[in-house]
Amino acid sequence: MKVEIKERRLPTGNRSLYLEYYETGFRKKEYLGIFLVPDDSARARRLNEQTYNRAREIQAQCILNPPNFESKKKAQVEDVRAKTMTWLGWCDEYLQYAIEKGDCKKMMQHKGVVRKRIAAYLKGESRMDILLKEVDRDIVSDLFRYMRDEYRNPHQIKSGGGKLADFTLVLFEETDKTIFNKAVRDSLITFNPIQDLAKEERFHIPDKHREYLTAEELKRFLAVEAQTQAERTVQKVFGCSCMTVLRLGDMQRLRWNDIKDTGEVLMVSIVQHKTKRPVTVPLNELAISLLPPRPEDGEDGIIFPLVKKPDNVAKYSEF
Repeated sequence: MKVEIKERRLPTGNRSLYLEYYETGFRKKEYLGIFLVPDDSARARRLNEQTYNRAREIQAQCILNPPNFESKKKAQVEDVRAKTMTWLGWCDEYLQYAIEKGDCKKMMQHKGVVRKRIAAYLKGESRMDILLKEVDRDIVSDLFRYMRDEYRNPHQIKSGGGKLADFTLVLFEETDKTIFNKAVRDSLITFNPIQDLAKEERFHIPDKHREYLTAEELKRFLAVEAQTQAERTVQKVFGCSCMTVLRLGDMQRLRWNDIKDTGEVLMVSIVQHKTKRPVTVPLNELAISLLPPRPEDGEDGIIFPLVKKPDNVAKYSEF
């Protein structure tokens, strides 16, 4: 198995490090939650060297003890339900599970539509009773081909010929992936067949031009005079989020104990609320300047106490 360290450049200029595993057509990424900062100073270059060495240590461990992806595919499932569970029957059970875990009405409607579209494909193939364990990469690949090239939404025939939009197809794939992943967790199948698809067989949203704030625009935003303390907190949170690429939910939960001092640089080290993945991000000078004074008593409190209902900051759009 080939294990390589790769980088993904972020809008802030930082680079996220990840491992890419490759073996006989099977490719998998694993983000490490560690980042390189722009090489604009001797301290930054020293920090990047330390960070890259950490990534090399993880890479070496994975080379010596590689994940056994193949064993997951070949393991035998003995569960009685696995021998009789149909694909559509599992979709129905998954929908019931989604209701019980509290999915919203809109999400349930979407998942119901996904089930109907799978059923439409199986009906055309005369395979309505196909077992879940019989669904392999070839069947899923053909399902995706059908959704892309043949399926037409009867409610959108007049507006666009009924062909599904790219985003709708991506959402269809993500929901299918979630359904299969739940089946793996419940020991009904041994692996998710979508993972075996080649890149060109899957759905993708075309690259779009995205606009980001320039450094000068961010400075102008932060220079706007806030009329309330709450507005100033919003400014600081937004600025720190731009510098660290942390989501709003993570910024709202950020505590003083999450700020670590390595002796050379301050780091944010947290487990992300949405993904449950650990992440460590170095703080540059601008991000540090936006932090409020740390309590002298060392209390581990929330760094940015945000109000539940955001203040009207429409005036900031004029910066």
